[in-house]
Amino acid sequence: MRHSNEQSLKEVLEALLKAYRIESAVNTAMIKASWEKMMGKTIAKHTSEIQLRDKKLFLKIDLPALRHELSFAKEKIKSNINEEFKIDLIEEVIIR
Repeated sequence: MRHSNEQSLKEVLEALLKAYRIESAVNTAMIKASWEKMMGKTIAKHTSEIQLRDKKLFLKIDLPALRHELSFAKEKIKSNINEEFKIDLIEEVIIR
């Protein structure tokens, strides 16, 4: 009997992303693609930059009042994104 070397497609894709060190870029692209749906048009319109590095989500908000308001909602943003993608993608949200 031979041993099977089967892996799910998900496992193979995750391994490829890690091997080529593009996991963060792909996750950032997924967040950007879903940002307006998750956060709404107003927040999306004033978000000038979204980056994910080492499980930290960096957001650049161009409206000071909105930036201040979102600083109180960091945990909600984190949980919304993690729920949307059904994985622990983000551990911390940093708003600039």
